[in-house]
Amino acid sequence: MNKFFAPGTEFSLIEKMFGDDRFRRDGRGLGDDTFLFEPKPGVLWAVTSDASSEGVHYRLDWATPEKALRKALLANLSDINAMGGRSRHAFLNLGARSEWESVTFEKLGAVLRELEKERRFEVSGGDTIRTTDTSFFSFTVLGEVEGLPLLRSNCQPDHRVYVSGYLGGSAAGLRLLQKGERGVLTDLHLSPEPPLELGPFLGGLNKQVAAIDISDGLSSELWHLSRQSRCGLRVDWEKLPVHPELGTWDNKKEARDFVLNGGEEYQLLFSGDFSSDELSRMRMITPVAEIGIVEKGEGVFLTENGKTSPLTAGGFSH
Repeated sequence: MNKFFAPGTEFSLIEKMFGDDRFRRDGRGLGDDTFLFEPKPGVLWAVTSDASSEGVHYRLDWATPEKALRKALLANLSDINAMGGRSRHAFLNLGARSEWESVTFEKLGAVLRELEKERRFEVSGGDTIRTTDTSFFSFTVLGEVEGLPLLRSNCQPDHRVYVSGYLGGSAAGLRLLQKGERGVLTDLHLSPEPPLELGPFLGGLNKQVAAIDISDGLSSELWHLSRQSRCGLRVDWEKLPVHPELGTWDNKKEARDFVLNGGEEYQLLFSGDFSSDELSRMRMITPVAEIGIVEKGEGVFLTENGKTSPLTAGGFSH
């Protein structure tokens, strides 16, 4: 049984690899979106590492190498954001297909430079190898946390639960790609836009805020927060910000699953006690919806049509 993460095979395997003493609730061990370290008093850094592999995380008949690279890097920047940090340095390990020509590398470099300029960080090193039949992008990113870190363990009873952006669009986009279709939703899946200013804003409030980015799916992320905060979380289906494009989705059961379990949104799920002014300032950065409440106990619950029942941890895994 998982003790630290959402119920599920992928997360239980992580816990099987290490002893309980390696998992921490203060960001200084395994288990959070990033690892925190303090090189000197008053200076706090966050580091994350994530890989994206062809055939598992992306397909080159759906996206160009440069678009796949951009998404892979943004997934890492999203982790730093979820800790309340700003990315400063990135290190890239690139597995390049043997047939890629110089023009491909020029396009990859252009994407990296564009993101460096937009997000004010620097690609500071890494490694490149040639592969025979599959490519990959693996990043390690370091970010600076200027306020209080947004630990997953920071949920407190009576705190409200919020989510940025809209839910379900990326998973719906993936389904359309699998069916050979294109549209607004496929763009959401292939070219996510994490709210990278929201995390530092929340950290800068210098109050207890829990946060996690939605990479595996809303239900699983809620369970991560519940387990690591030792609190219960209850959310209201009617308050979930469903992506508008899902309003016309033919299969309503499938659309519901996209909202609750769809991954690769890279939006922030967070909890805290905020003033109306603080919420207004957040919403100047990105849409933010209040979706539920933190309670005593443990577990995740969904209120729908006036009935509250346990919410199973589903989600996107690879």
